[in-house]
Amino acid sequence: MPQLLKILRYFFLGSAQRVFGAQALTGLLLLGFGASVWTSLRTEIGEQEIYRVKESDFRVWYPPIWVSDRFVAEALELRAPEARTEELNSLDPNLVDNLLIAFESHPWVEKVESIEIRFPARVDVKLKYKEPVAVIDPTPSVAIDLSGSLNDDGSSGQNGINGQDGEKRGAGFGEKYVVDANGYRLPDEYFRNNPSAYRDFPIILGIRSTPVSGFGQCGDPLVVEAAAFARFLAERKVFEKLGINRIVVAKKKGETQGTYSLKSVGGAVVLWGRFGSAEERNGELGETSALQEAKARRLLLLAEKYASLDSVPPEALGELNLTVGAEEENGAENANGGVPANFADENAK
Repeated sequence: MPQLLKILRYFFLGSAQRVFGAQALTGLLLLGFGASVWTSLRTEIGEQEIYRVKESDFRVWYPPIWVSDRFVAEALELRAPEARTEELNSLDPNLVDNLLIAFESHPWVEKVESIEIRFPARVDVKLKYKEPVAVIDPTPSVAIDLSGSLNDDGSSGQNGINGQDGEKRGAGFGEKYVVDANGYRLPDEYFRNNPSAYRDFPIILGIRSTPVSGFGQCGDPLVVEAAAFARFLAERKVFEKLGINRIVVAKKKGETQGTYSLKSVGGAVVLWGRFGSAEERNGELGETSALQEAKARRLLLLAEKYASLDSVPPEALGELNLTVGAEEENGAENANGGVPANFADENAK
């Protein structure tokens, strides 16, 4: 009886294994044949017009207003050199990788969130963009006279020095430029074509360095610090609620950090003091980070107390000196309670 079972098991299971093996081999052969056929036909199929991807076939989601209408064309020029010579094709297995390199390289792009190829020929691109936080105006004299007014394009115009636009301004002082919160110099074509757009962002005055040509990090740690300060204030609605439109930074020779003042549209001057090192800005030193938060709250409360910073009475102008009582400013205050001798005069202008 056991011998009979062995014979039956061999007959049935052996036959099944042999059949399965033959089917598997046939399947592999068919797959291999299909792959071979697809490889030979893909080039021919890909040459059909419906699979060719043109610039107009890109759909970039929600680009901000300051991004150029030529944004896609600019990005495609940033593809790897070997990919730039080839036509875009939705059947190209390397298309997404090549486009990823292109869009990540564009100076307006912070991060590529997704690239989707849709057939026959469409590309959906979702990006996170860099955002302007401030305009750097490198005009030397504006840091000296806080009472100067701003022109429509955000440039200073006190004493007629910078009112002489164009040739003198460009040659003598350097052009203003837009930065993001990391101190990254951004393309400014939109702003140059729409000068009033500069007024949507605070002007940072007192930066003397000339940025590197093109776009990218400006190479000056003070620009990075000042841009981070602008973002800090923007996130706490200081510009929006208080009418602050200028940040003035001063740095003594040999020092790495700046000392900051703020000025409102109506002329009120706020002495802020130091903003802190990169470690302090990232909150690694809790006390200093808390100090910056306390200054921001104090400023907002002052505006609420007097209806606006511009309404602070002369006898209370000392309250606009946020360095008073700050440990980091000890030794920098003068004999009249931490208020510089000309502080009341500056606010009176």
